[in-house]
Amino acid sequence: MTQSLTKNGLFLALIGLIVSAGAAGHAKDSSLQELIGKLQSSDPVAQCEAIDQLGARGAAAAEAVAPLTALLKDAAPDVRARAAKSLGKIGAAASPAARELASLLQDDNPAVCRQAVEALIAIRPGPKAMIPLFIRLTKHSDPGVQLRVLHAIAESGEAAVPELIEALKDDKATYWVCVVLRDIGPAAKAAVPALVEKLHDSRPDIRVQAILALGAMDDAAVSAVPEIAKALKDEHTVSAATFALGQLGKIPADAEQTIRSNAKSDDRFLSVVSHCTLARVHPEDKGLYREAMQQLVTNIEDDDPHVRAVAAMELAALPPAPEIAIPIWEKAVKDADTITAFHALGALAALGKPAVPILLDILENEVALRVEVASTLGEMGSAAAAATDALAKLVADEDLNVATEAVLALGKIGPAAKSAVPALCAAFEKEGEKNAHAIIFALGNIGPEAAAGGPQVLEAMKSKDKALAVIAASTFMRIHPGSAEAAAKAVPVLLAGLAESLPETRKAAAEALGELGPLARQAAAALQEAKKKDGVKAVREAAAQSLKSVRR
Repeated sequence: MTQSLTKNGLFLALIGLIVSAGAAGHAKDSSLQELIGKLQSSDPVAQCEAIDQLGARGAAAAEAVAPLTALLKDAAPDVRARAAKSLGKIGAAASPAARELASLLQDDNPAVCRQAVEALIAIRPGPKAMIPLFIRLTKHSDPGVQLRVLHAIAESGEAAVPELIEALKDDKATYWVCVVLRDIGPAAKAAVPALVEKLHDSRPDIRVQAILALGAMDDAAVSAVPEIAKALKDEHTVSAATFALGQLGKIPADAEQTIRSNAKSDDRFLSVVSHCTLARVHPEDKGLYREAMQQLVTNIEDDDPHVRAVAAMELAALPPAPEIAIPIWEKAVKDADTITAFHALGALAALGKPAVPILLDILENEVALRVEVASTLGEMGSAAAAATDALAKLVADEDLNVATEAVLALGKIGPAAKSAVPALCAAFEKEGEKNAHAIIFALGNIGPEAAAGGPQVLEAMKSKDKALAVIAASTFMRIHPGSAEAAAKAVPVLLAGLAESLPETRKAAAEALGELGPLARQAAAALQEAKKKDGVKAVREAAAQSLKSVRR
């Protein structure tokens, strides 16, 4: 559910700053050259402080990459680990250090190895560097490290696919390469032929992961349906094959009876998946749909937590049918355990506006689910407008997680949540900057209807937290769209944001200036400078795009 918090582009650029801005704010005022000079200090305390302070400066410390890279060979493990961590904080500008960082993967000190991996993930040197790195990590003792590297590769999307296809040939990496291709999804369609070959691998776990990857490819993998259907005869792959056929929306005629029989299987996991696949492939069959949903809902109360989880997720994947689903869900979500309900709420969100009364009832009576329900309502956007008053009551909740989710949900509901503006303003006055990022974000999404929040937004624009100041300036313009007077107050804040040390702040400021169009014409020179000279590619791209807008 919490992944839904980053759907707004500007908020995506800023949310990470809530954590990182504090560290950056504590950096001393020593000049960059002074800090670089201290890297060679014989005083280990002064040396380590300099390393940390350079990292806190982020991309602004790009000039320190070479001397920090040299410290990766230092005899002291603490120095090597700190240097790796600071290079990671510098980000893409530290890409020249990638080779030396990779050499630390064999370091005897686990902390050094971990920091090297984290730095490489932050630097993102590209799939050509990351995939060989991952192959070397397939036997790493820390699965958390593996997962983070996997995620970094998947984020490269289509660009990583050629290297991944080649990596499928490495027996040690095949399993995890299939996992990454599944996460990339349809953008990895070029890998379909290579994945089909893996359906004949002698290892059952490889066959399963290849099938699941094909199932994530949408129409690009339809040609693989006959081969996937053959896996229904294999006890190791029957569940995965059934699930994949459901994802692809195709069941060969000669496989239909097998899946119908499996829906009645004593293997509850296979039964759950079979019911859902049949309902997905035959959405016009209301009787089948009702039978599948009732069976799946029964299984979210199963003693086996794996069965409960897959039942809930499969229900979320079914096409919406409110007239059938609402009566069944009203009881099922309340009776489910917290983990299962967490998955099941996604199915309610897919039902849209008809599900709001159920969600409001759960919000009021199931305290343990308030965070998840508020997030679900946010995912529904304007369709959840009827929940505005209930969410407004939670924006000052003593549980900060509940308050934050409620605020963000109101922001995603947008202008229809205008009646919550007084509550948002009151929460800002009471909490100060405690939850200010979320509150300002919500007021911005509500737009002109949030004009009463203008004083709070102006106050936030003066904040020492530059991430907050930037999002407040953007919000101020959303509340006063097209206003030259408002732009006169917002543009200077955004221009200052373009000069901040953290690349996320610079990127967000550039994007916000682009939203203003010609009203931000005075920022053209600064955007041109960022387009040419910023050390982070994402910032340069954002500046280039916004430059076109302000010159329009």
